[in-house]
Amino acid sequence: MNLQISQMLSDSITLSPANWTRIGEYGRLYQTAYNMYAQIVLQKIDNQTRKQFEARFFQLEDKLYPWFIRGPVYQSALHSAFKSNSAGIVMTTGTKYALVAKHTITMLRHIGSKLPIQIMYCGESDLTKSKRLMLSELPGVELVDLKNILNIDKCSRGWENKPFAVMASKFRHVLLIDSDTLFLQPPETIFQMPEYVKTGAFLFRDRTLADGTFGYGEKRAEMMRQIAMPFTNNLIYNNSRIMSLKASDEMESGVVAWDKLRAMPAILLTSLLNSNPLKNSVYSVVYGDKETYWLAHEALHIPFGLTTGYGGAIGTLEMSASTSKVCGPLLHLDNSGNPLWFNGGLGSRTPSYNIDLHIPEYWVTESAGDKRVKWDLKSMPYCLHGVLNAPENHTHGRINKLTDAQHKITQKMVDLWIEYFQQ
Repeated sequence: MNLQISQMLSDSITLSPANWTRIGEYGRLYQTAYNMYAQIVLQKIDNQTRKQFEARFFQLEDKLYPWFIRGPVYQSALHSAFKSNSAGIVMTTGTKYALVAKHTITMLRHIGSKLPIQIMYCGESDLTKSKRLMLSELPGVELVDLKNILNIDKCSRGWENKPFAVMASKFRHVLLIDSDTLFLQPPETIFQMPEYVKTGAFLFRDRTLADGTFGYGEKRAEMMRQIAMPFTNNLIYNNSRIMSLKASDEMESGVVAWDKLRAMPAILLTSLLNSNPLKNSVYSVVYGDKETYWLAHEALHIPFGLTTGYGGAIGTLEMSASTSKVCGPLLHLDNSGNPLWFNGGLGSRTPSYNIDLHIPEYWVTESAGDKRVKWDLKSMPYCLHGVLNAPENHTHGRINKLTDAQHKITQKMVDLWIEYFQQ
């Protein structure tokens, strides 16, 4: 291993989006070295061999993933993983969506979530002092400037900060959520899912849109074939809709769960894909960060759990003589088939006179994950066709009305949204 690292360092590491195969090779070499170093540390080996290996390993990390090793807090990524503990929620926000984050956090406490929350921002210009004060007054919330934890030369202002927020968090078990993600059940349930307990990672599938929608599809499949080249015929998610050209999208990133101690190499590779000089090429093939979590896990063949269902919609029911559909934000279910969370908020995410409110009353979910699914993408919000109270063997969209208990939760969401955003 020392020889492999030395050879790689002597050849110089070139992070080029023109060669995803090489990026995958870099990630797998680091993963092997990381796992070896973890065993050395756990076994408390302290000799010259350790010192030599440690020196080369730190050189490798400095070249590939310099955020910890050059940062002010941790000696290395492994040091950070060992220092992390407990479980919590992590979200990123800037000034523009601070009020959205407040709405999300208020609802989390309303439905009984006790998880501590870290809100990550990058530099004082990202989140103004008044917004930081507003958010810090919420129960169980801590604000963290990424630059105080990680080596970040230039702050970003978008979804690329999300995997960095996971790295900077103090939690071992991290639930990364978007600032506009709303839950109908306490999110603690995700950490209890057998798939998460077994693997230390959990992802949610996106809606099924036809291959080539928005110009993606085959481009994403080709990127996967390159970055995960040794495993292309043995992917962890072997029923991928993208790889079989059944859909243009695979994963949704509004909620991602990670055990940092087990998944750190995948977290680091995800962060690399969302940073320079790779991110612009990545974002030309995928929509933002959404597929990068899955790509990283498959490239390193690190196991992850998946929800059993696909994307759905929650909102209003529209019926005609020939069709029924639910229009609203993207919905995700738990593994028992009950609504768990949706993202996108409930309307305009900045205060205005017309907040274009979406009222959650009905929900619909895909049953097949293939071409039998029918989405309307002509206007926002998107609509999913289905049948109200469909039988169990129905293979198209299934429409259901929210229960009284669920409706009480969504009504509170609506009331708060009006209070915060209606001018």
